[in-house]
Amino acid sequence: MNLGDILKMAAQKDLAAFEIKNGLIYREWKEDGCFKIKLSCKHEEAYVECSIPYTGIEDEENYARLYFLSMVFNESMWSMIKKNKYKRHKLKK
Repeated sequence: MNLGDILKMAAQKDLAAFEIKNGLIYREWKEDGCFKIKLSCKHEEAYVECSIPYTGIEDEENYARLYFLSMVFNESMWSMIKKNKYKRHKLKK
């Protein structure tokens, strides 16, 4: 098992673990010379996607997975901070 397999398994088991509850779907595919990753849910507008040029090297796939997981992590942290600011502001009034 290499780093890419671990990252892919982490995304599938941790990010999309509640597939039935909220409809999260993790996908990886190669298209038009790019390696693409997408995490989507049952709402059409809610998704995170990234793509990088792909020449067939496994390191490029691993880089895309790392970049994608960091984007998802940063977005979740940003939304948690935003949600907490809204709650604190609402409580102060």
